Amino acid sequence: MTQRLNFPGRSSLLAVTLLTSLPALAATETSPYYFGVSQAVTGDWNVFRRPDGQPQPRDVISSTGLLAGIDQPFGRLRLGASAAVNANRFKNNKQLNNTDHDTRLQLDWSSIERLSGDVVVYDRSSLSRYDLSSAEGTQSEKDMLRVTGGAVRARVGLVTLWSLDGGYSYEQSEHSLDELSNRDVRQGAVNAGVRLSPSDLWSARLGVRRTDGKYPNFRGAGGQEADEFTRDDIDLSLNWRPTGNSKFDARLSSTREEHNIQGQRDSRYFTGVLGYDWILTGKTRLRLQASRDTGAGRSDSDLNLLTESSDTQVRNSVAARVTWDATSKITVNAGVNYSRRKLDNAFTLSDGTTSTTDARTARDRTTIMNLSVYYQALRSLKLGCRVSHEDRSVQGDNVSTTYPYDATVSTCNLEWAFR
Repeated sequence: MTQRLNFPGRSSLLAVTLLTSLPALAATETSPYYFGVSQAVTGDWNVFRRPDGQPQPRDVISSTGLLAGIDQPFGRLRLGASAAVNANRFKNNKQLNNTDHDTRLQLDWSSIERLSGDVVVYDRSSLSRYDLSSAEGTQSEKDMLRVTGGAVRARVGLVTLWSLDGGYSYEQSEHSLDELSNRDVRQGAVNAGVRLSPSDLWSARLGVRRTDGKYPNFRGAGGQEADEFTRDDIDLSLNWRPTGNSKFDARLSSTREEHNIQGQRDSRYFTGVLGYDWILTGKTRLRLQASRDTGAGRSDSDLNLLTESSDTQVRNSVAARVTWDATSKITVNAGVNYSRRKLDNAFTLSDGTTSTTDARTARDRTTIMNLSVYYQALRSLKLGCRVSHEDRSVQGDNVSTTYPYDATVSTCNLEWAFR
């Protein structure tokens, strides 16, 4: 939940700094390093994601940030690192004031032979989404969600007909609020696959994945006990470029998920993603995507506009995004995401006395629309505004498990980075 706002004294100082730096910025040479500052203002028309029919508190949030990074090759190695920290201040709900951060380090490598790979580590924190933390929509305390993880990947065969790849990834997320610690999760996954690339136009991959994870603080009917789960996937992936300005990517997986406590989540699904990229003109690009995945051990996707919830058993979604380069300096993005979710309220009920067999299943639908405009005034100066609207509806009378709400969020930000 990225949320940002302005203080007169701070923004005035920032403006003076930028104006006095413009001549030097225009003459700056390209550098692998960058560092800078950012300032943004956000208006949120339903901060706590209160249900329809209830008062919906509004707020204005200021975010003042620092950012830095590097992208530097060293022979056959390439080092990339980035870091950003933001001080978020709420005008009305000052109990939510917080400092978030996002750091990432990546090292790409390759050998003289046909070996290559990368190592990635990351750590980030942000204010947790309120529509995911309470089925009743009454949560109003500050809850910071921290996510830490990393991955090691390797490939054999860069330009050959057949290639092998594999790796291991680990991630854990922790809530700062004690009553939400039952949603903390840790999971590690190992994967391996073989890829066939007969031409530059298409390739196919067959792979397997094994995920082991647990909710270490889950409280079942037996008291404080961890809910451990496993997920096994057999993946069939395809990349196909039928023309020079279009591309398909697809993954179909046979997925089996099993839990030692939350037995109601044991399942066998077909999951996957189907995406299509199309360059309509030299300035306009379109991305279409449909996906289906469970809440535990899911795969990342670049169009996943919804923050996943541990309440989710399975989510089906479709999304579209259009990017238009209006000029060499102005970019416009528009997107829409529609998802249908099957979920239960086991985490809301997990107070140490209730069995997960008493959990109620529900279904809801969420639509998110967004529009953004970015202006690259100078190589080191970027301005942007974004507005998004979320609307969730519930199928049937399931307000104890999920609830309907709508929210509109608008943000304008300015970023200056010396490169």
